[in-house]
Amino acid sequence: MGRQNKLLAENKGVSVILPELYYKIKSDKDIRRLFEEIFDFIIMEESTSTEDYLFYSREKLTIFATDGAGGVYATVETDDNHDTFIVFISSEGQAGKIARSFNQLINLIIHYPFWSDILKFSGNGRLEEMKKSIKPLEDERVEFIPCYLEVQKTIADKLKITKNKKLIEYLYEVVMEEPKFVVFSTIDNNTSDDLIGSFESNNLKI
Repeated sequence: MGRQNKLLAENKGVSVILPELYYKIKSDKDIRRLFEEIFDFIIMEESTSTEDYLFYSREKLTIFATDGAGGVYATVETDDNHDTFIVFISSEGQAGKIARSFNQLINLIIHYPFWSDILKFSGNGRLEEMKKSIKPLEDERVEFIPCYLEVQKTIADKLKITKNKKLIEYLYEVVMEEPKFVVFSTIDNNTSDDLIGSFESNNLKI
């Protein structure tokens, strides 16, 4: 990361320094717009505050993006302040780890923007069910957003991101990893639910 970006982050009191890719997306209005409109991924100013949300965390969070429904993406620092992972906290009370780095997350967002549905139709966290759900979910995405695959290629090329063939395996590994990441409701202190769902791929329209 450039010295300027690091200084800006430090001046804002941001806990985790995000990579150059974050600033590249954030500074390009055309890329940012496509992420918002096609991938439902809204880059925002980094923030360590959760005051505007109905949850709190016992971990050190740096929120850097949201989705259209009000869910948030954040980095989480480990106890040694060196290692981090990426989590998603939905607006419906679910939370969990989804990537080991920002770059891995962006690869996932570009190539599997329906990643949350892959988890929803995973049959309680079975890798084979996750893989089976991809084709119908992608077909559905193309049906509703005909330009989806074209935009996917444009964004990947512009950001120089090559699809990792093991993205789903990586998602599975980090989601299933212990200890689980959780947040707590500011209303009743209840613990968040898991991102993993019990539906199976045969529940999808094929």
